Amino acid sequence: MSKYYIGIMCGTSLDTLDVSTIKLSKKSISVVSFYEYKIPTNQKRDIKKSIKKSKATKKLNSEVSHYLASCVTKSIKKSGLSPEKICAVAYPGITLDHNPQKKYSKYIGDINLLKNLIKIPVVANFRQTDIHAGGQGAPMTGYFHQFISSLKKKRICFLNLGGFGNVTIYVNNKQFSYDTGPANYLIDSWCKLKFKLDYDKNGKIAKQGEINHELLKRMSADAFFKKKYPKSTGFERFNLQWLQGHIDKCQKRISNIDVTTTLTYLSISSISQELNRNTSNKSSIFIYGGGVKNKLLVDGICSTIKQKRFKNIGFKISEKNFESVAFAWLASTRINEIKFPKSQITGRKRNGYIGEVI
Repeated sequence: MSKYYIGIMCGTSLDTLDVSTIKLSKKSISVVSFYEYKIPTNQKRDIKKSIKKSKATKKLNSEVSHYLASCVTKSIKKSGLSPEKICAVAYPGITLDHNPQKKYSKYIGDINLLKNLIKIPVVANFRQTDIHAGGQGAPMTGYFHQFISSLKKKRICFLNLGGFGNVTIYVNNKQFSYDTGPANYLIDSWCKLKFKLDYDKNGKIAKQGEINHELLKRMSADAFFKKKYPKSTGFERFNLQWLQGHIDKCQKRISNIDVTTTLTYLSISSISQELNRNTSNKSSIFIYGGGVKNKLLVDGICSTIKQKRFKNIGFKISEKNFESVAFAWLASTRINEIKFPKSQITGRKRNGYIGEVI
């Protein structure tokens, strides 16, 4: 008998709130519907302020939860389903502060309020439960990558080009999933600051400039890039202050366009470096996330890696809905009380559930 689950996802770019409804049976998964919702301008502004302070107000948590509830309700209605058909809704949260070293991962949203509003069980705290099990708490999609690879009966490498990059690779017959560092976050932040643009469409700005090798060398020397995987990171480490600090240390003035070019190449080189650690023969790669729209970024990565890219993974899963589908699937594992073993995916050291049922 098939069961229905919903996954909510909002990345660091805050471009849209993604809501996927999936249908699951014992041996199959299928996307029933996928909808994108623009985050209200005032909420987006307040979320960004909260991220800078690493603290969200009760008012913002309430407003976000009400908006989440309205998006879920709309999605269920547009899917032609009734709320009673939905087994659970997954909400991984809008990240506020992720720090596995200090054993916490905070996010925006009141999950108890969300549950009361939609009258459906909510599965949340995915990252926190993984941290409690000794893992990094990210990237959680690595477990879904494992599931999809088992359905396809082949080893697939995955690359998520969100605000930050994360990969799934195979080294000596073992699967590893971890963050690579910045993907779009620094590029987007710089474009917003210097060009009043939300992002560099198709790498148009970066194409006009040149790589500043001194700046690239300084940024690439960050200890995170040398850290042994599995590992995770975010805007707590890589942000405009971090970037400006490296720019200020450079001997010559760097144009805003050249900074954009250099940031794009930092993403290309750091991501490619990790994908080339993969030791499986004839590996294919599925790339997803907002960064797939940046042709310069994607082409730069694909030209320097061994894996062959494919775009159709099946199951009605797309480059855009992948993460929300992944969390819907993770919610199903928690509802069905499936425990995950210790793993190289996030480095978790103990068996246990992923997520909490609210």
